[in-house]
Amino acid sequence: MKKYTVTEITKAVKNLIENAFNTPVIVTGEVSNLSKSPTGHYYFILKDDSSQIKSVFFKRYNLANREYSIQNGDKVSVHGDISVYEAGGVYQIIVKKIEYDSEGEFYKKFAETRKKLEREGLLDENLKRSVPTFVKRIAVITSPTGAAIKDFVSTARKNTAKFCIDLWPVMVQGNSASADIVKNILQAGKRTDLYDTLVLMRGGGSLEDLAVFNEENVARALRAVDVPTISAIGHQRDTTICDYTADMTVATPTAAAVYLSEGHLYYDKKLNDLQKRLEKDMSYTLNTFMQKLDNYLISMNKNSPHAKLKLYKSEVARLLDKINGDMKRKLTDNSSRLNMLKAPFKPANIINRVSQSKEKLDYLENYLLRSIKNKINYEDGKLRELTGKLEAMSPNRIVSRGYAVVYANGKLAPSIDFVKLDDEVEIHMKGGYINAFVTGKKHTEGCNG
Repeated sequence: MKKYTVTEITKAVKNLIENAFNTPVIVTGEVSNLSKSPTGHYYFILKDDSSQIKSVFFKRYNLANREYSIQNGDKVSVHGDISVYEAGGVYQIIVKKIEYDSEGEFYKKFAETRKKLEREGLLDENLKRSVPTFVKRIAVITSPTGAAIKDFVSTARKNTAKFCIDLWPVMVQGNSASADIVKNILQAGKRTDLYDTLVLMRGGGSLEDLAVFNEENVARALRAVDVPTISAIGHQRDTTICDYTADMTVATPTAAAVYLSEGHLYYDKKLNDLQKRLEKDMSYTLNTFMQKLDNYLISMNKNSPHAKLKLYKSEVARLLDKINGDMKRKLTDNSSRLNMLKAPFKPANIINRVSQSKEKLDYLENYLLRSIKNKINYEDGKLRELTGKLEAMSPNRIVSRGYAVVYANGKLAPSIDFVKLDDEVEIHMKGGYINAFVTGKKHTEGCNG
């Protein structure tokens, strides 16, 4: 048995077909899946009730065919050559001329259905409900094995969408597809307690593939439910009756996933921005209060009664040291004078003079001791008096009796005039202190500050 390559088989088929149709042909049919390339060439399918053939209408032929502008759904007669496109392995018509025959049955039915629904008011824009921008759970009605649901899910995951997807599997083409789709739309569409929106979707295809979405009963079902609906059928160029009755229409299933993800992306970004702003504000506020606390502590330590008492005690200790030093110096001086007085005395008078000097020395010593003791007692009394006054005036003493002491701007507030509205104050009371802001002032009658 001879082996063939793909190219050899394709060339053989090409030769067979092109030899069989070695002259131009005229073919009638309905235009479907019309598209135009960036270079100006038209591609479409020419079909009848049971078959179809691909067709290409190159720009150079189109420019010479000004009397007719090709449209989807038109029934036409095309003049051209039958050829095989080897790279794709398909046979096609190279169209050189197109003549309009009549409106195709498909588009005739499409237009009739649309006009009927329009007359009934089902296409009124005022009936369309808004689809939430932030959804939690959605119902997706589509084929469970098609590319549409795969594209939808992968796009939602890529956009980190956090909504739940419930798949309602249906057939999306065939004789029983419309009944299957309607049943699922009506069942899912009444669950307003569960779903935020319902998405009817299918991937791209020919007009025949999308025919079920032009069925009147499917379009009516989308209008009959309570859950807001989205039509995501085919590609950008495809239009179905369902696109008119749904609350919202998007070009593709991927576009539906993008739209439904936008709310999550927006709120995620806003939440992240708010979190960063809150952290920044909290850090700034905390640092500000810590600096104020440090300043208050420094001021309190500097002006507190304990610090002043410590200062007075230090002064008393300095005075005591001075008194002791003066006493020692006087004793040393008197001892030196005594020694000087001893030298000129004769031996006979030494005992008498020594006795006198000793008495005088004892007197001076007693005098000095009394003076020192009196000075110490005087300074100690003065210290006690000052300490008593300090303790009597101490805010801690006032606080311990159940009163409160107010500090404003780091200083003790002597009167109500020292405090201004909106000042931050510290109120010291028994057991601790509280911070507050001044929201009002009232003078006591008969007082001026």
